[in-house]
Amino acid sequence: MNKLFIALGLMGLASTSFAYNGQVEGGYTFRDYDSNAVDTSGLFELKGTFYFDNVNAKGPLNEAAFLGHNSNVYLGYAYDFTKLNTILGQTPKDETNLFTAGIEYFVDQFYVNAELGYGQESVKPPKKDYDIFTYRALAGYMPISNLLFAAGIDGYNTDLPNSDDTRFAIQAKYVAPVSNGQSINLEAGAEFGDIDEVRLGADYYINPALSLGVGYESIDYGNNTADEDTFLIRSKYFINPNFAVGGTIGFGDDLNTYNINATLRF
Repeated sequence: MNKLFIALGLMGLASTSFAYNGQVEGGYTFRDYDSNAVDTSGLFELKGTFYFDNVNAKGPLNEAAFLGHNSNVYLGYAYDFTKLNTILGQTPKDETNLFTAGIEYFVDQFYVNAELGYGQESVKPPKKDYDIFTYRALAGYMPISNLLFAAGIDGYNTDLPNSDDTRFAIQAKYVAPVSNGQSINLEAGAEFGDIDEVRLGADYYINPALSLGVGYESIDYGNNTADEDTFLIRSKYFINPNFAVGGTIGFGDDLNTYNINATLRF
């Protein structure tokens, strides 16, 4: 066991000199509902990022772009689906395809994030399609180089009746060294509107390549629908400076989630 941790540590230290301009991330989340009505449910996500300048991986590899204040543009795609069990010969299904494009820009101690999205939600039976438009704009300030506070708006418009929402959004992130190549990451985000969402997370970097973390997510739908509270355990490991794999397990009252993901840098 000691030899394993020494090997992981040496790999993490050796990888800190790596620099990259592009990154592709992908992941799949399986949802396990405590309900006989749901047959299967999942979420597939893909994101590509291009950085204007080289990202020099110093410290935790997963936090390189944040610590380097590397401005970037990105494209994303998400496919979300829920299929119910067959009832009276019909199988209800809800599918959403969403495409997003955005930019993150750092200027001295200031930070800006803007994003637009377009997609379509399909509900059947009977089959109906609804257009979805999403938008996000955040402005932030970094009092020190490894601490970010940001606030703005996060919203969406859809053809579904009474479903539009523009929410106040906040975000905070702090990454700091501990000792001997180890670091911590603390992050929080929230949106407040017709639907309130809160996310908290903490990661401990055993070395620049390997992290273990915990998280908490809460969704308040603001009506008679039950709130969702999920506790998360997560980890990510860079096998080499170019490639990482990760996973997350979530535990809730009526829902457990299982996520696998991968990151490629070039």
